[in-house]
Amino acid sequence: MSAETDTRREVEDRFIEVWGEISALWGVNKSVGRVQAFLYLSAEPQDIETIGARLQISHGNTSTSIRDLMGWGVVRRVHKPGDRKQYFEAEQDPWTWFHTTIRERRRREVVPVMERLHAAAGFAEGFARAAKGLEKKELHELHERMGRFADFAHEFVDLIDAFLALGHGRMAKFFRGMARLMPRGK
Repeated sequence: MSAETDTRREVEDRFIEVWGEISALWGVNKSVGRVQAFLYLSAEPQDIETIGARLQISHGNTSTSIRDLMGWGVVRRVHKPGDRKQYFEAEQDPWTWFHTTIRERRRREVVPVMERLHAAAGFAEGFARAAKGLEKKELHELHERMGRFADFAHEFVDLIDAFLALGHGRMAKFFRGMARLMPRGK
């Protein structure tokens, strides 16, 4: 390898590792993040063998990571005419993949948790109605606390929905504008 290739690889490796760490903070497998970062940096679509070799991960891990990323809608399959291999490329607009990721997380994670939160509150309410005396009072207070949290959770989901409703193009402009107005935290 030339010095230029070594330098490029080192620069890419640093970015890929940071992206993997960010992914882990979001509860996503680090390998999935590393694959997405590599594809994001790649000027051309890449095949599974090249991705796995470059990132030094197994074929199975690479394949699973690609499948997960495709499921999230942030990586797509690309066909090259005359080539039987499958190639993959990552969404290049960060706002688009961020929007897609938030939409998928809402669908896969937030909605089921909200349903369970409502079920838990309903469970508490049912027991509070049936109880007597001090237990009734305690269960009623418990239900009220759960209700306050449910209200907060709904407000949070409303923020997610507003974020998603803006769309990735307008959303970027909106948040850049808001960021200029907000005081910088230290």
